[in-house]
Amino acid sequence: WHWYALSVVQSFTMIGAAMLPAGKLVGLWFPNNRGKILGMAAMGNNFGGMAVQPVVALLISAYSWKLGYTAIGIFGLLVAAYVSFIVKNPTQLSQSKISDNRVQGPDVTLREALRTGTFYAIVVSVMCGSFTYSALLPQVSSHLINNGIPEATAAIALSLFATCGMAGKFIFGILADRYGSKISMTIDLVGQATFAVLLVYAGTELPIWLVVPFMGFFLGAFGALFQLIIMDSFGINHFGSIMGVVSITNAISFFVGPIIANQSFDLTGSYGAAFFITACVFAIGAFSISFAKVPKTAR
Repeated sequence: WHWYALSVVQSFTMIGAAMLPAGKLVGLWFPNNRGKILGMAAMGNNFGGMAVQPVVALLISAYSWKLGYTAIGIFGLLVAAYVSFIVKNPTQLSQSKISDNRVQGPDVTLREALRTGTFYAIVVSVMCGSFTYSALLPQVSSHLINNGIPEATAAIALSLFATCGMAGKFIFGILADRYGSKISMTIDLVGQATFAVLLVYAGTELPIWLVVPFMGFFLGAFGALFQLIIMDSFGINHFGSIMGVVSITNAISFFVGPIIANQSFDLTGSYGAAFFITACVFAIGAFSISFAKVPKTAR
């Protein structure tokens, strides 16, 4: 029961600390260029993976997994203390400091959103896009090694994967500010679908240094874009409740995705079938988002 209890706590903290507040705060503080700023903020996910995971892995290998968990807990407490003292809501400060950045946009409640086709188009698109975290991302390293890539080379490729993911967040954030989150998310999902297919042949017919960086580029951008399209479609005032309902659908991808990946490997000895299926899911997400009606608000 300890494992289930810890899993519940981790799930709550992942949603409550990494997704909802960051999008809300960026939307409030930087409405004119929130795509670029949210992309930069979301780069912290990649940087955290690059910086924190090696340290935790070292602690676990040198001491124990309990010490690794304890270190993460202590670090979390330090971050919480930092946030409580440093991060402020715009309403807590003089409105004149941010008045120049405010832009009038949609103001849709959760109840109103549930009566629109746009909401369900976004829900399907986000659910399909989140398969990238469950059916594809955890298997990249094993897939490359299975394709004959040495472990050391695969590790370098994964570092490049994460680095390009940071670039994807930033560049697609700028594109979303300029051309809108809908078209940016469509391009991103099509890009993920394309390179998910090409990833099947990485290390065999195609060089990993061509496929892996672009896959990381498109995959990384998705984390910022699906928050942006919710803000652009429904506004920032009720972002938390709408985002919370949309995020519930992630449970489907996180349940089905690992099963697809594991069955693919067990039945065929490769993750190729899983990547092909995931690419089709991405394509469905790109098609679904075309039905969303996103207002064109000046930024």
